[in-house]
Amino acid sequence: MQLTETFQYFKNDKIMKNRAECFLLHNNTIIAKDGNRIIGKILWYVKKNPDDGLIEIEELYVFENYRRKCIGSELVKASIKAIKRDFKDFGVKPRRIYLFTNENYQSAGNLYEKFGFKCIANLGHLHSENENNLFYIRFDKK
Repeated sequence: MQLTETFQYFKNDKIMKNRAECFLLHNNTIIAKDGNRIIGKILWYVKKNPDDGLIEIEELYVFENYRRKCIGSELVKASIKAIKRDFKDFGVKPRRIYLFTNENYQSAGNLYEKFGFKCIANLGHLHSENENNLFYIRFDKK
């Protein structure tokens, strides 16, 4: 399964396969393709009760040889549009979209800021002892 390859940083086939299956079952996923080949993805989910209007973007990933070609931007733009559409169907406006990223991924931070996200905290070693995590949030107007 091509989606499994997008979790290659886990370096364990069983974990990679499990993550791909989990995301297909429990998250909203947009896939970027080049022909029949998956080249990127963005995954998000509604936190708790949809009436709260809180969404977490859990992962954005673009294969290295496809980076710097606006694919990440298109995935973020498409996810925000889909989130707004889905919440409109719920009769609720999304209030906050948030995500975590590695402090070393400056290009990711720049991308999120381009779409109205603000870095509001450096959370230190939240997800790993080897990297600092930044917390980004986008406040959508009511």
